[in-house]
Amino acid sequence: MAIPGSYVLILRLANELTGSDVDHHPAGMRIAVVLGLLVLAFVPATGTADGPPQLVGTDGPGFTIDLTDANGRHVDTLVAGQYQLLVHDLSDIHNWALGSQTTNTRILQTDVPFVGDQTFTLTLIPGRYAYACSAHPFDMNGTFVVVPPAVTTKSLSAKVDARTATMSVKQTAAGHYRITVRDSSKTRNFHLVGPGVNRHTTKAFKGTVTWTLDLGAGTYRFGSDPRLTGRLAVS
Repeated sequence: MAIPGSYVLILRLANELTGSDVDHHPAGMRIAVVLGLLVLAFVPATGTADGPPQLVGTDGPGFTIDLTDANGRHVDTLVAGQYQLLVHDLSDIHNWALGSQTTNTRILQTDVPFVGDQTFTLTLIPGRYAYACSAHPFDMNGTFVVVPPAVTTKSLSAKVDARTATMSVKQTAAGHYRITVRDSSKTRNFHLVGPGVNRHTTKAFKGTVTWTLDLGAGTYRFGSDPRLTGRLAVS
């Protein structure tokens, strides 16, 4: 029977991590320990007013393991960012181990004999994660996905006519923008130039066009060629 790639990785790590103390741990336990260390995870998006969102990991007292948000909802997907992980370790024969399946990196773990609560601060980046009990990795495990934060798109407008070229604001914050340009002149164009941006309509164009741009900090010039006399300050 084929063994999933994530388990193959766990077995390999188990050999590396426990090879020096083989006399002290049965083969099954050594593999389980590695599995827990190999299993990656990060914490969900629920939080407190004084710090990052809180996640709650629980193992035991039976053969159960889980990851929830602060409201007790099971976690399948999280947004990238910083989290506080509270682990409730309820059994001296289990532990809670976290790792990243995307980078094959061990993140953290509690000790198998330990019983009680432990708190960790984590910074999660996009990828796939897994958590497990190191002593019983095939019976007690779970996974979740971390996704990039949603991009907020702001709106600006610009216009050019037979006499002037203007924008709706003279200053704004850096970010992702949708800029609607209304060009009502058959002989003039609208041109915006700045850090990483050089967009323009043609002088023959007449109508409305929308640009999606990332505006970074700096000063942008706009106008109708060849006179770009307007200024947009981005901070």
